[in-house]
Amino acid sequence: MVFMIHERTRGFTMGVDELDALIGEIVSPYTILIEGHPGAGKTTLGSSICYHNALRGKKCLYVSFYEDKDKLYSYMDKLGIRLTEAESKGLLRFLKLPVSMDIDSIIDSLNKVILEGFQVVVIDSITIILESLKENVEKRAWLLNYFYQLSSLVNGLIVLISELPYGEERSSLSSAEFMADAIFILKHRIEDKYLVRLLEIRKIRGAPIHVAEIPFTIVEDKGILLRVQPKLEEIHESLEEIDLPCKVLREKLRHLHRGFLVNILYPPDAVYGSDTLVFVLALAVKHDLKMLLLSYITSPNVLRDSLVSSVAKMGLTKELAEKIVDEYVVFRAVNPFAYSLVELAMKEDEIVNSIDPDIVVFHGVHVPMGTNNIDLYFKELYRQMLYYKTRNKIVIRIGSCINDSSCNLHSSIADATIKITRVIKEDKITTLIYAYRRFVEPEAITSSELDDCLRECLNFIRVKAVELYSRN
Repeated sequence: MVFMIHERTRGFTMGVDELDALIGEIVSPYTILIEGHPGAGKTTLGSSICYHNALRGKKCLYVSFYEDKDKLYSYMDKLGIRLTEAESKGLLRFLKLPVSMDIDSIIDSLNKVILEGFQVVVIDSITIILESLKENVEKRAWLLNYFYQLSSLVNGLIVLISELPYGEERSSLSSAEFMADAIFILKHRIEDKYLVRLLEIRKIRGAPIHVAEIPFTIVEDKGILLRVQPKLEEIHESLEEIDLPCKVLREKLRHLHRGFLVNILYPPDAVYGSDTLVFVLALAVKHDLKMLLLSYITSPNVLRDSLVSSVAKMGLTKELAEKIVDEYVVFRAVNPFAYSLVELAMKEDEIVNSIDPDIVVFHGVHVPMGTNNIDLYFKELYRQMLYYKTRNKIVIRIGSCINDSSCNLHSSIADATIKITRVIKEDKITTLIYAYRRFVEPEAITSSELDDCLRECLNFIRVKAVELYSRN
């Protein structure tokens, strides 16, 4: 990455787009207090603020009482925070002060360096020097007042970093919290053996905040990524009508809309997926929609090969089948056991946002449901589906009906559901298929009608593939 100084701006940045959107423009003088548990990401956030303001041409002074410069620069470089490059451009200075220095010497050293014209000052951390004054109340108060005046002294942005002991979420620096314009608490907890990071917004002067706690991750080459959940107070209207690709589904479900959530549920012992994916592909081809197929149980290559094989059944060459599949479908796979619930939702949103499809297909949805607390899972699922609805995406969730409660949970928030069940009676297996929309009684679909639907979809895909590629 090449260090490029952006056009100079009057305001300052947090170095995290989502925080900038919440806070609004930061105008000097401004003081930010970052508190948090050890290892929660305080230094990363402080470094990010320093670096991204340097990108704006604002000189930053990073003061540390314990960080080794080379180690800090090396670690931040892995996160895409290029402190070395900022320093080489004369926009960053790292100053390490020994803890053994007395307070007066520390302040004298700071004052001399600050006079060099720094507009951003990060002090990591004030806890160390304040702890040394625990018994000297008067000196401690004087030091806090110094920090309070510092933003006016430099006419810029001051970032104060403070430690919170493990398990505690309330700082002993009550006066420091009072003087700050914005306060962020970085926390982490263990959830199902995974580390969950949370950023609590305790205070932002002059900005209306609708969310108090935001999940975040620290990602290689990207630094801090926040997942700010939009405040969805209303249910978004479903928009454009989408015609279904076969006769029986048009009769039973009539049509879909952009923003619809559709569930397709199979018995737990069924071999499922290929027929359903043909139907979704036909829907995408019919309306020229981009589709993301995100599986929890099958690799992208296996899913692609399966869909190509199904499409080629109607007389298409493998080459044409591959072309039509690759034209409309992007395949991804995620192991839900590798993430906490919060991180899994962030990963899903990251994939969806990067591809920006019209149709999002979640394949094997029974797996993440079975790995998480059902109440938390349902709340997160509902929020996510409402979010995709606001973006007018058709969401199709395919999975096994592990038990009635899981099926009912999925169906309760769906706009349309296709449910396949099996009944064993007198050693005979009967397949029952039901299709229903919200507020409409379920209607039965016979196996032969479903087979006809599959053939109709495959034929439509074949005709479209020949039309698009046979001349090439």
